[in-house]
Amino acid sequence: MADQKQKSTDRVQLNLVTVKRSKLSQMRLDDRETWPVVLQFFFYPRPLGYQQFFFLRVVLLVAMCFFTVQLFRYGYDAPVAQYLHCLNLPVHETGHIVFGFFNKPVLTSLGGSLFQIMMPLVFCLALWIKPRDLLGASVGLWWAFENFIDVAPYIADAIPMQLTLTSGGTGSEAPYGFHDWNFILLETGKLSDYLKIADTVYFIGYAGMVLCCLWGAWSLFYYFKYQRAGK
Repeated sequence: MADQKQKSTDRVQLNLVTVKRSKLSQMRLDDRETWPVVLQFFFYPRPLGYQQFFFLRVVLLVAMCFFTVQLFRYGYDAPVAQYLHCLNLPVHETGHIVFGFFNKPVLTSLGGSLFQIMMPLVFCLALWIKPRDLLGASVGLWWAFENFIDVAPYIADAIPMQLTLTSGGTGSEAPYGFHDWNFILLETGKLSDYLKIADTVYFIGYAGMVLCCLWGAWSLFYYFKYQRAGK
């Protein structure tokens, strides 16, 4: 009797394994209905037509990859980083005003760096969630990660305080609290870890930009392979 129960149990387990393999084998890249919902959300791009400027999208992807390599090579001194800093700085200063409404000094100082990372995410989500323009979303997200490269040198300057601030002087010449990251890390007891924190922020920025390039490349590959007219 025990042997019969064991055989019955074995047959049920074997059937379950077979069903799972069968479902996985039905997933096809050319049919999104066979994709898990999570994969559709992250990787299924809106079908493009010739009116969607496919060639210009390729140029945009190449530019994004080129600037990523440039940032890897030169870091904050890369020409694209210096150019984008001119755009990031007003957003940074606006962040101090926005987070200043919370009336928390550390949060107000942190708000500048947070806001310049958060703002490009608005563009990313606006292009991603409903329009399903994954390339456009990847560019917005790339800009957010580029802001990590913009913020990291500020963190690395927390003790030297030699960077020129908006006041025109260096952090060492300004009153206490004017240098955001010196104030943030000193108030939170993390000042001794300033270089480790800066390196971590650099790593997140570089890794994120690479992933954005791959995400954008995937969206164009999928269009070219599966969504072109006549396919």
